[in-house]
Amino acid sequence: MKKTLILLLLLPILFGAPSLLGTNGLINMPAATSIKYKEFDFGLNWELLQQALSNGSHHQINYFANLGIFDGVELGFIGNNIKEGVFISAKYYMLSDKSEYPLGLAAGMTNLSSHTNTDLYLVLSKKFPNKLAGHLGFKSNILAGKISSTVMFGVEMLMSQYLTVIGDLIGSEDTWVLSSGVRLKVMDDMLLNVYLADIGNNTQNKMTFSIGVSWHNIL
Repeated sequence: MKKTLILLLLLPILFGAPSLLGTNGLINMPAATSIKYKEFDFGLNWELLQQALSNGSHHQINYFANLGIFDGVELGFIGNNIKEGVFISAKYYMLSDKSEYPLGLAAGMTNLSSHTNTDLYLVLSKKFPNKLAGHLGFKSNILAGKISSTVMFGVEMLMSQYLTVIGDLIGSEDTWVLSSGVRLKVMDDMLLNVYLADIGNNTQNKMTFSIGVSWHNIL
């Protein structure tokens, strides 16, 4: 009983924190987690792209928020201070396993209000012994009328009650994007996130360094 209680207390830092997409997940990958009904999170991420390090001019601030509008349904948005538009995300938590090492299945959409770049995804998340969690998913991107599909892998490792190391790998065929980062629980309702996205410089924007904070609370 004591072991189960400790696991439940540690679960919020291991599962359920905003990604760079705004929705709950890892770095560039959503996870099969959803904030509960009337719960919400919001935050800011400051991002610096490697291709602009020579002049230090290309950086942006992303702002995001998510709300549990029904049990197992998450609705959110993400925007930034450079490009116009605020993009909507939605997630439906399809499977909820109440065991000590829960299994979750979720489907959702990111950048829903974008005319050129909308992602549809299905993701499976599983908690394991030794403070590990694994994620597997598939994503279809609708870009300028074309559909491209990718596979997603992710892992989380709880190093202590306050520190979690995360990583994800997304891609298909010859193009793979590897990202890693850490999450630090600085308060009961506040996380500090430090991410390094696209470590291999395989995307148009190249490697991105991000640091941000997020808050979680109940209405």
